[in-house]
Amino acid sequence: MKAYARSIFHLFDGKRRYVVPLFQRQYVWNRKKQWEPLWEDISRVAERRWENETGPPHFLGAMVLDQIRTYGNQVPAHLIIDGQQRLTTFQIILAALREVARSVDASDFSDEVQRYLENTGIMEDRDEERFKMWPSKVDQEAFRIVIDQTFSKEIESYYKKNGSLLVQAYQYFHNTVNDYVMTGEAKRRVENLYQVLRQDLEVVSIELDGDDDPQVIFETLNARGEPLLPSDLLRNFLFWRASRKNEEKDVLYEKYWLPFDQKFWKHEERLGRLKRPRIDIFMQHFLECQEGQEVNIGRLFHEYKTWINDRNPFETVEAELKSLTNYAGIFRQLIEANPEILPYGLFFWRLKQIEVGTIYPLLLHILNHPNQAEQDVAGMLLDLESYLFRRLICGLTPKNYNRIFLQLIRDLIKDGFSRENLQKSLLHMSGDAGMWPDDRIFGEALGSRNVYLEMKPAQRIVVVLKAIEDTLRQEKNERMLIQSPLTIEHIMPQSWEKTWPLSDGTYAKERFSRIVEGIHNTGADERDSLLHMFGNLTLLTHPLNSAVSNAPWEEKRPEICKQSALALNRYFQEYPNWDVEEIRERGRKLFDIAITIWPYPTV
Repeated sequence: MKAYARSIFHLFDGKRRYVVPLFQRQYVWNRKKQWEPLWEDISRVAERRWENETGPPHFLGAMVLDQIRTYGNQVPAHLIIDGQQRLTTFQIILAALREVARSVDASDFSDEVQRYLENTGIMEDRDEERFKMWPSKVDQEAFRIVIDQTFSKEIESYYKKNGSLLVQAYQYFHNTVNDYVMTGEAKRRVENLYQVLRQDLEVVSIELDGDDDPQVIFETLNARGEPLLPSDLLRNFLFWRASRKNEEKDVLYEKYWLPFDQKFWKHEERLGRLKRPRIDIFMQHFLECQEGQEVNIGRLFHEYKTWINDRNPFETVEAELKSLTNYAGIFRQLIEANPEILPYGLFFWRLKQIEVGTIYPLLLHILNHPNQAEQDVAGMLLDLESYLFRRLICGLTPKNYNRIFLQLIRDLIKDGFSRENLQKSLLHMSGDAGMWPDDRIFGEALGSRNVYLEMKPAQRIVVVLKAIEDTLRQEKNERMLIQSPLTIEHIMPQSWEKTWPLSDGTYAKERFSRIVEGIHNTGADERDSLLHMFGNLTLLTHPLNSAVSNAPWEEKRPEICKQSALALNRYFQEYPNWDVEEIRERGRKLFDIAITIWPYPTV
């Protein structure tokens, strides 16, 4: 088995053909899942080229091929073991580009593209062998119509009669290519798209050797429903190199890679707008944590292979697998996030609750660093938690976290691995996009921000209050694992007017009525302004929350103190009244606790 990086044009260059085995399924790609994302990739690269920006080729996936023995004048051919959907779509795109080029009189390019759609010259069976790609029997008629382009009405008629996805794909790509070209300077845009397909898009062609069993490989990749993932390519790349280096690949597989075949690693997690298997996400984070450079998961195989070939970071494949295994153990703890697992389980759990997975490459770098035993790793994680939670409570954007955490890796590589250097880098961040809020900014936000309305999802408020709960439990308290689902409760209810009298003993009118009548009660307005701040929020079980939610304070307080075992709620035992000043005072006390949980460095 050998892997080659090829451009789309390179795939179809020369006299060759790709044949879909009869037992493979027909064309099934569709607009939402495959065509639109593929065109987004192509058009993005096209715009980059249009603006004269340079960059590495964009990786579009992989395919597995097995050479077919040919005789006489037969055209050299490969059997498509995996990748027929992708290869078919590439041919459709080329056919669409050819027709759009013809429509704008760019005949040089339409004629050139034709070379990559059909073989010419001597061949055994011209009816089939002239096609660079020959699909499964169900799709052959539709494919022939698309490539031959007898006339456009024939395509439309065939689609109305048969509803072929292959024809629908052609119509979609013809429209998108045409829209792109007609944006302006049509012939130049045809040339631009031609060059993108010729140079800027790349696939990996995995070609089987004589000893490989194509049927077994096909069953593994398709019949059992397992797609060819970046991690599959990486696995093949690893053990192919192990074989070349005369390392015991079977032993290495059993010892190191077999655990990656567990169900845990195949489970999909959301990464951006798509879901990816955990093994692919782990490999992406592993590669990012090595040098602090962003890795496009769509180009994971290409970038990993480039890193291995350029850097040669491991003496043996076994050393490489051993390193992957060590990092994988940390990654699994991050994903499982069991707060009971020491020493960092609680930190991992809090991270997962506030959904900051972009920090994982940095944590992998820190927790598997060769010098970590000599450094204050616990202190480094405390600083990172402080940075994240202070920013969360202050309402600062997480949009730049990916770049920030990769920059921190580069800083630790450049300046040296230490807590002092990590703090220095964090403190160097500035502006809303990156700053580490000091006590003044943090205190103002915690004491005045309407977090219940602004900090979404609500689970983030729960994790902040749970952190305060954990801190309030001193050595004299029982160590408890809170398993009950907890909900956020407004101590003074959101609808307080009917059951919570004002300081003078009178009840306020409904807020809507006050506004209509132009009546403004200072006490009522102050209450409204403090309702959704941390000082007025606590945690209760859902049944207790429902039972006491809008009750008067003289009924609500004793019930909370009686039913709740949380240290967070013992606070209310000493407050027979609950109003504006009590809310403000509790906000100040929560701040005093919060700065011990998430301290700011002494500068």
